[in-house]
Amino acid sequence: MSNKEYVAKYRKLKRVYERELGKEIADITWYRTVSILKQHFSFNVLGSDAQKIVETFAGFKRRYGSFTGRGEGFSERWEAFKHFYEMDALYHGEEFMKLLADYLKINLDHVPRSTPYYWFEKAELSFSAENTYHSKDLALVAFVAAKWAINKRSQPMKSATIEVLTLVK
Repeated sequence: MSNKEYVAKYRKLKRVYERELGKEIADITWYRTVSILKQHFSFNVLGSDAQKIVETFAGFKRRYGSFTGRGEGFSERWEAFKHFYEMDALYHGEEFMKLLADYLKINLDHVPRSTPYYWFEKAELSFSAENTYHSKDLALVAFVAAKWAINKRSQPMKSATIEVLTLVK
């Protein structure tokens, strides 16, 4: 491939990204975006799947705002996404929630009742324990849920007061 072909495809992909994102971006922003894509998605501007990767990434960016790959816990969230995306299986909502809890090492009893609905809503799905979902769709739910799990792990444990400790003795 010649340099002209590369530049033409690079510019075309920027236009695709802007269309999917719903706004224009600066050249430096596109340069940084391509760098992130190369780092996390094995992206190649001249690759046959380049446009699909750009469209998908722009969709994530539009839905989740800061989706730069540099945020705290991004790698763990991305691993959760990939784990479920690569399964290529069907799951009932309840079955998926158990698998997700095992993967994220969380206790579902500690998850507020409305939280799974929020996770599914952010992935543009409607949660039902009986519904059947494809793991590729559930990968987005895992991505969102992983952020919740990371935030819960980073919260300090509540410690007992001196008065409570003296009662225990």
